[in-house]
Amino acid sequence: MDRKPRSRQKGRPSTHISLASARNLHHACRYALPYGGNQAKRGCPTANVNADKPLNLCVTIQWEMTETGEDNFAALRNQRFCRWLRTRSKQFGVTIEPTYVYAREGRSHVHWLVHVPDELIAEFMDLVPRWITSLEQRGKGSRKRAENHDPAPKGTVLIEPVRNSVAARKYLLKGINPQHAVRLGIRNPTPQGLLFGPRTGVSRNLSRKARKKAGYRARKAVWQRNNGRIIHSPVIAQVWKQASSP
Repeated sequence: MDRKPRSRQKGRPSTHISLASARNLHHACRYALPYGGNQAKRGCPTANVNADKPLNLCVTIQWEMTETGEDNFAALRNQRFCRWLRTRSKQFGVTIEPTYVYAREGRSHVHWLVHVPDELIAEFMDLVPRWITSLEQRGKGSRKRAENHDPAPKGTVLIEPVRNSVAARKYLLKGINPQHAVRLGIRNPTPQGLLFGPRTGVSRNLSRKARKKAGYRARKAVWQRNNGRIIHSPVIAQVWKQASSP
């Protein structure tokens, strides 16, 4: 398949999720309502306060399988998903705030945990592949509704229910710097390649400001327990170094 040359990448380059970004995503997921089966083998205490919505769907988009190979996640999220949710909210006469977290991995794909009301799940699953195509065809011919676009190639999008919100959170954080992995309970961090721009993000209603307003209190990090003894992880750091080397 012939593709146009990729445009110059914008944003700061990074090779892993920073500690600040990882903490924000970690606590955003904990602030959302727990979802799925047993949250952890030893149990996972719920947060002192939760938002009113769970992250019930996991969306994975493989950008290299699209026609252009471009990462259009920001536009898909803001110009398609959020607008669609506002429209459906007005039609239902209720307020449905966009609720999500995401983690981008290299330039190839993104994992997106999102809340979609049960009555809209089937429509959402049909629209996401069409949103991808509609974004790639912007400015070509007459404007058309997303429903009239052909879906992206088979295998580009995988949408499945979240079976365990704790496991899903840790999976999104696997690209964390291994020097900080133990702080958030990530046992097997793996390099996710060079990336320009933000690697992770959360919706406004799960942000630091929203959590602070709700009175959310973070649990002590793993490395702060055991009488404050700091736990170093040289083994994990060595694994990362070996995996990152050419």
